[in-house]
Amino acid sequence: MLTYGFPLAIIGMALKYAELKPVPCLTYSDAQALKETCATPILKQVKNDVTRYRYGDEQHLDEALKRIFQYGRVTEEGKYCLVLAKFASFFGPGIAAEIGKGEDNLYEVKLISNTTPSASS
Repeated sequence: MLTYGFPLAIIGMALKYAELKPVPCLTYSDAQALKETCATPILKQVKNDVTRYRYGDEQHLDEALKRIFQYGRVTEEGKYCLVLAKFASFFGPGIAAEIGKGEDNLYEVKLISNTTPSASS
């Protein structure tokens, strides 16, 4: 028991410590129907990356964010801002990126598929 039990318990505790829980994802029924026909492989991969358990990673989408966050600037009012460069092109062709105001004083980044639903659906 000590030969196998102790090392397995240590490994289990290490994995639990390094565990990143999935980001909750709210999906509306009309969006779910469009996802099947319009979501690009990149949009599907992004959703899968943020809605699954991860182990040992610093953050979800860490590598993607390193490429998107290009540089900081100072606004005309003298405030610091971070510029998101190449946002739409990073996620591949057929994607448009929009930023809009969401609920509770939050902003949303929308990755919009330019694919149209097929006529058979």
